[in-house]
Amino acid sequence: MAFSPGELSDWNPMSEDFITDYINGEGQNTMEEAPVPVGNQSVKDALAAEAKARNAKQQKYPYLVVKKTSKLVTENMLINFFGRDLIQDQEYRPMSRVYFVYFKNLGSLEAAQSKVECYPSLLECHRGRQKPPQQEFPPVLNDNISTAAADPVPIPSIRERTDVNLSSRDIYTSAGCQKHPVFIQPPLLTKADYAAKGSLLAINDPDRRYLNVKDEFALERHGAYVVREERVDSVLISLSGRSRSIPLVEKLNTKENDKDLNQMIEKMGLRKCVTCENWTDVSCKVCSTPFCHEECFDYVRKEHKESCGTGKELQLGETVGNRRKFPEPKMPPSGSKVKITAFQQTNVCYVRSTARQDDVAYFGVLTEVLIKGKAAVRLENLPKSGQMVLFKFETEIIRAMVLYVDNNLKRIYVVCIDFGNVEVVKLEDLYQCSPYLADLPCYPIAVQLRGVPKGFMSPNASATLYQLSGMIEYKLKYSKQEYDSAKNMQIAVLIEVYKNGNLNRLLKTVISPTVPPLSDPGYKVDYLPHISLPIGKNIELVVMDNTLLNVGLIYCTLKELAYEVTKMQREMQAYGESANTCSVFAPLKDELCVAKYQGKWCRGLSMELVGDGYPSILFLDYGNIVPIHVSDIRPYPPQFIFPVLTTELDIIGFPENPTVEQVRYLEQYLIVGSTVTCSEIVRCQESNNLSVRFDELKHIFNLK
Repeated sequence: MAFSPGELSDWNPMSEDFITDYINGEGQNTMEEAPVPVGNQSVKDALAAEAKARNAKQQKYPYLVVKKTSKLVTENMLINFFGRDLIQDQEYRPMSRVYFVYFKNLGSLEAAQSKVECYPSLLECHRGRQKPPQQEFPPVLNDNISTAAADPVPIPSIRERTDVNLSSRDIYTSAGCQKHPVFIQPPLLTKADYAAKGSLLAINDPDRRYLNVKDEFALERHGAYVVREERVDSVLISLSGRSRSIPLVEKLNTKENDKDLNQMIEKMGLRKCVTCENWTDVSCKVCSTPFCHEECFDYVRKEHKESCGTGKELQLGETVGNRRKFPEPKMPPSGSKVKITAFQQTNVCYVRSTARQDDVAYFGVLTEVLIKGKAAVRLENLPKSGQMVLFKFETEIIRAMVLYVDNNLKRIYVVCIDFGNVEVVKLEDLYQCSPYLADLPCYPIAVQLRGVPKGFMSPNASATLYQLSGMIEYKLKYSKQEYDSAKNMQIAVLIEVYKNGNLNRLLKTVISPTVPPLSDPGYKVDYLPHISLPIGKNIELVVMDNTLLNVGLIYCTLKELAYEVTKMQREMQAYGESANTCSVFAPLKDELCVAKYQGKWCRGLSMELVGDGYPSILFLDYGNIVPIHVSDIRPYPPQFIFPVLTTELDIIGFPENPTVEQVRYLEQYLIVGSTVTCSEIVRCQESNNLSVRFDELKHIFNLK
């Protein structure tokens, strides 16, 4: 193939590599950009033509101005980041070190901006201003026409708050602007309980380790999420220490007679350890004396040496239990290996040392409680705060200390001292604890996880905590200068031993809410679990909202669930005021959101879009429906899997056309935040909703 001398002189094999390096930032400090004349045009004409072409492109396409902060920001990088299907064209200006990225339409631009918002530290860019088309000749204005008529009509900003259009709405909105009720749960223990005269708390808990204990798993008792089966399995393994003991524990709690039980034990080859009386199949090879651990053998080494091989049976007497010396419970040193026995809060957990001596002593205490607790006598009267008891359920026997007794509901709050979890029990599940079992050491110690926020115990957080506790081994790291003397807790970091994963960082990631991409579909109300009110008679209810009484609707929940509603608000305030959330958001119909009502951020459900900038928002945790401006609405984060605890109730017998006096009387009877006792709650099978009946209101409905 022949080439002319002119064609060969214009061809340069290194030109493409040079241009690529120059665009990527190489060599830009050594030379300035110089416009190349095109044909016979001067440099000025070339710049004018380039500016004219750029203006025409900016008038036609929306664009982003991306700053070249490093040499890694290239055209190919922007194509891969935004997507080839979105980009129409690109233009790079070396002198300004910026890219003009043109998109095909406004939808492509919004999709590109949502990607930038997901990774704000990756690109430094801003939205370009679309220039109006330039006119070659200025328009001639008629002197008779007012110049004010030629001025463009101002377009209102999306942040501007206009009047609310109530006439075009198809759903009812709440009358009045009542505040959402606040319910603060009283603490289980206070300093006055420890300082009271004759208080058992001062005797059984002198270090006040349970002063700040919380009941954060209250939703488990109402079926918000089921973790009891997993929890029972992990506790059984912890109680036994060996898998062989699990079927034995199950057999010991059956109703078999002593003969069958002895045959079963003999068949399995199990005998009681001569030191701690724990079941074991390990024994001395010479004299067949049973020992479960090396530590138990060391306790009676001298006596065993005298009797071993002589044919005499080892005799230790009734004081064998006093021979076992348990090590004193103490804080494991920094860098030691521990296991989590229970989570009290999202940032507080109980740990125990897994060192050989401490591990054997811990399971020895559990075994002592399990064996000797079988002969315990059931409690007949309600216990006192600070009293040591035995808590029996299913196949477990656990030591516990009474925290608080609710005489009205007959509920007893106890803390399982050998694990750390708080339970709500009944009197029939409690037994007397002997002084010997009460004096056994307690090894789990509470630590506060550094950098982990105190969050609401949602289903995803609870499931994560249960998976992390139990059999996983961690390395405990802390500094003595970080001891919280107010809470009597050490602030520490837990690192998984085998995978080297930081537990603190993991929990913070699970709990902290993230703003979902605007391109993703929003969450529906089915995304959240729902705890409905119980069906029955004489149920005590808390009124959460009464602003829809004109249509016969009332929103209620239980008193203990009302406490949980207030706890949820702590998470939403920080999320709503965060700078990372978008400042304006209009949710679609039937889409979850977080909206501000009277200065507080709450969960909401979009009921209707009218077009005036005020979507109708139903506040799920209360029940009122209020038009909220789009600047006070945020997208719903996926981490807020909080159950819906408030239920909508139809009032039975409510007239179709109530009078003003009837509605006014109902508002005074069903005051927001008050506690009322209904006559009955029934379920309608056809509409699948709940209705409530108040016998005291029958005479009110008959008014004319």
